[in-house]
Amino acid sequence: MRLLALPVVALLAAGPGYAACDCGPDFCADDPRIAGSLAAKKQRMSQEYPARLVSLLDRGTQCVARIERSPDIFTLVLVAPEGNRTLPWSGGDENRAQAKLNSGELSRYWIVHGRRAFSCCGEPRHDEMSDYDATDDVNASRAIRCVRGVPC
Repeated sequence: MRLLALPVVALLAAGPGYAACDCGPDFCADDPRIAGSLAAKKQRMSQEYPARLVSLLDRGTQCVARIERSPDIFTLVLVAPEGNRTLPWSGGDENRAQAKLNSGELSRYWIVHGRRAFSCCGEPRHDEMSDYDATDDVNASRAIRCVRGVPC
């Protein structure tokens, strides 16, 4: 009987982040592992992407699950009259998107880390958040919106 109780005691003694929410430690916003996990992911991604994109990782609530499950790429969401399409971000593709935006071929485009916001413990679903743009299916506060005549 004592052996069964030890894992529970060890889990509760592990720190405040592990017992602060009912969703499991990886989904808690006060988990002490967040800072280190986020710094490591940003460091990795900064080797391939510009700082203005890597800074998107700082937007929104952080939890270990979000950091670990989010993609290691950025995506362009191209919005045109005939419909939306997505492609992995590259500097060349962003330049082409900007040219199409300037010519009127695109209505707008977004640069996203994750098109839909990840919900940590206690947060609403992505489409129930106040920043959700249903037309483009993007959580706007966690993305870069590019429109004609305004630098993005």
